[in-house]
Order: sequence, then structure tokens, then C-alpha cells
Amino acid sequence: MKTNTRWLCALAVAGLAVGPARAAPTEVELKAAVERYFTEQFQRLGKAAEQAPTAETFREVMRPQIEKVDGLFGATLIDADWEIRQVYFKRDFLAVGFSLKKVKELDGFRTLMAEKPAPQLSEPGHGSIIQPRLIAMRYPIIKDGKMAGMVSMMIRTEAFLKAVKLDTCKAFKFTCLGKEAESKGTLSAARKQVTLALPSTEWVIEFE
Repeated sequence: MKTNTRWLCALAVAGLAVGPARAAPTEVELKAAVERYFTEQFQRLGKAAEQAPTAETFREVMRPQIEKVDGLFGATLIDADWEIRQVYFKRDFLAVGFSLKKVKELDGFRTLMAEKPAPQLSEPGHGSIIQPRLIAMRYPIIKDGKMAGMVSMMIRTEAFLKAVKLDTCKAFKFTCLGKEAESKGTLSAARKQVTLALPSTEWVIEFE
């Protein structure tokens, strides 16, 4: 085999291993992808909430809904007083009994849930050395027209970015309810932008 032929074969094998490059989304594609992504996740939570899980049944109820969710970090059962009553992964047992009223960032969400119980999507969390970047979703358990509790799910931000192809972009910035929540790189004047009305929030995503 000639040297050039060997080289071309090597390139072909490398290409197969890496796979085709993923194209960055257009504004229309990104808007549709984000809306579809969260619609699917909230449908999962809604099916679980309909069964009004208790601390004893929570894992059994949640398993068929979320076990195959890519990037799943955890899930919790929260009572009407915003206290965690059960966790999906046993490794998170120390969170049981924690009051989310201590989390200042949730003040506005607590008010909304009290006034009009509805699904909620939190902004992407910044994360830290010990805490990964997460996106949280909450779905109310309704009894007699009132919020009797919530089921919540946390997704790793990286999994969401990949699902909607934002991981292919050289730069992006999320602004949620007027505050910057997540960013990567430096945006230029050529940036694209989409505005999304999502459960209990509004996201503006700039990207290129």
C-alpha cells in the first residue's frame, strides 16, 4: 500500500471515530429545541405529580419517568412548606429535611407557587467546585385546588446544552428574568438571539 493510501485510510478511520461535526443551530432551531426539551421534561414530572407520591413511594413513582433522562443529577419530593421530604438517589439522603426557604434565589418562585401553583423552571445555576452547574424544574402536586407538595428534578447544564446544540457554539449568554445566568466566550455584533416564555420564567439566549 502506498504512503498516500495509508494516510487517506487513517483519515477515514479517524473520521469514523470522531463522527460528523454538529452544526450550530439557527434561531428557529434553537427556540424549537429548547421548548421541546422542557416540554418533555415537564411531561415526565407531571406524570409523577399526578400520582401524588409520598416519601415512601417517591422513588418508585419517579423511576419510570426519569431514569433515562440524560444528565440527571437528582430529584426530590418537596412538601407544601418547601422542605425536602425525600430524594431520588440514596446518596443524597443528607438533603432530607432541608428547608428551601433558606435559598434566597427561590423567594420569587415561592411567591408564585403560593399565588398560582404551576410548573417552574429555575435559571441555570453557576455551580462551584463541589456543586455542578444545574437546571432545576419543579411541578406542583395539587390537592383540592391547592399545592400539597412538589416533585423536582435537577439536570446537569452540560446535558441541556448538548441536547439543544448550544455546545456547538463558540459563545452564548443566558439572561433569565433580566439577570445573566450562564455564559461562555465573548459574543460579537454577529450574535443571534431568541426569547423564550418558559414555565414561570423568561429566558433570553444570545449565541453565535
